[in-house]
Amino acid sequence: MKNKLAIIIPAYKACFFREVLDSIVRQSNRDFTVYIGDDASPDDLESIVSDYKDKLDIFYFRFEQNWGGRDLVAHWERCIKLSDEPLVWLFSDDDLMPPDAVERVMKTWRKSGECDAVFRFPLAIVDSYGKLKYTNPPFEAERISGSDFLLDKLSGKISSAACEYVFTRDVWKKTGGFVRFPLAWCSDDATWAKFADYTAGIISLPGTPVYWRNAEDKNISNSTRFDREKLKATGLFLKWIGMNYRLNLRESRFQDALVTYVNVILECSVRGNYSLKDLVCLYAILRRLSPNVASRVLRSHILKAKLFI
Repeated sequence: MKNKLAIIIPAYKACFFREVLDSIVRQSNRDFTVYIGDDASPDDLESIVSDYKDKLDIFYFRFEQNWGGRDLVAHWERCIKLSDEPLVWLFSDDDLMPPDAVERVMKTWRKSGECDAVFRFPLAIVDSYGKLKYTNPPFEAERISGSDFLLDKLSGKISSAACEYVFTRDVWKKTGGFVRFPLAWCSDDATWAKFADYTAGIISLPGTPVYWRNAEDKNISNSTRFDREKLKATGLFLKWIGMNYRLNLRESRFQDALVTYVNVILECSVRGNYSLKDLVCLYAILRRLSPNVASRVLRSHILKAKLFI
């Protein structure tokens, strides 16, 4: 009988890969197949996978061209297409899942009638050594709307990472797949909101969290090499919000959340590495969403912007 869940790992780095696979081996429910999409990695990922052939139902495929460096969303989607199970978990080559993770997914999906759905685990963030850095607050509801998810994310109430979400293949197909931004920066957040709107909300999976590894110089989030792309993707994300959540933009709490979000991008994500031109571009986008938000952001950062880059 075919398994119900596809655990998809778009793989590139070998440094934490065994830890990831070990966390999957420990699953109490085995109703899954693991798919490894090797993004033309310089590391020998295949030899690592071979050590797990007797421990997991695992499929390995090496792509000859690296797509993650230029279109990460395209790489995610070609990896998903390796599989055909009704449930999809887009995981990572350096994150960790708790032993009962698959069991919680399957139990909740059966309870929902195995209908179109998107699920979310609690999230915790660890460093390169597995030391806990941050844990999201507990879930407040069994289900959350797309707009409320965005409000939590934009306001800084929660962190969000792709590895904490599981979704049905039909939702992915019927909604047109992932929202596409450069580096996949903001793509996952926009996608979960879109999936939530289609399925009437993100369903919570309370319990032990999934661990997202935020390792220095190992991922895009804390690298300074991609600041231009991050700023471009942020602008596209803001435009996407404007197109899909126009009514929410009238709410003061949503406006406050947008101000907070852009401030975090400029001060933390790109660490002040933005020009006056970058700031003006963001201002122009924000002004179409909310003149109030645009003016607040401009006042906060106009004196900090670099005249030349």
